[in-house]
Amino acid sequence: MKNVPVIIVSLIFIVSCVGPEEPLGGLYKNSPVVVNTNEAFTFSLRAENYSTEETYNLTFSEQNPIELTTVLIVNDFAGRASDTSYFDIFNSSDSLLNHYALNSNINVAPIENLKTNAIPKKVFFKADDFSGFVQLVLAIGD
Repeated sequence: MKNVPVIIVSLIFIVSCVGPEEPLGGLYKNSPVVVNTNEAFTFSLRAENYSTEETYNLTFSEQNPIELTTVLIVNDFAGRASDTSYFDIFNSSDSLLNHYALNSNINVAPIENLKTNAIPKKVFFKADDFSGFVQLVLAIGD
């Protein structure tokens, strides 16, 4: 009977030491993180066999002239060269500005001067059994 309080305290201590699993690289698997402001759009995803189709409407201001910085990073790609995961970026007329196929490790970082009709207004993301880390950043400035 003397050992009952010790056993109860020990069980409480053992149970309270278990915490949630730490996310890999700051991100939970298959949960995209999206930030969409007037100056920047960021999409980050650590995926494992992830499939989805998502459209994001951008809220960039229509300055003229405008400078667009695009950063696309794909790391730890675990698919095939024939994979059909991609980003499409459209302007306000729904004309395709850029198409980025996600079929290998990628590191893209161009800076472009844009006219008003080339300002991105929509990002379409299609993942078809995608595995790896992907980050797309679009940032504008004058």
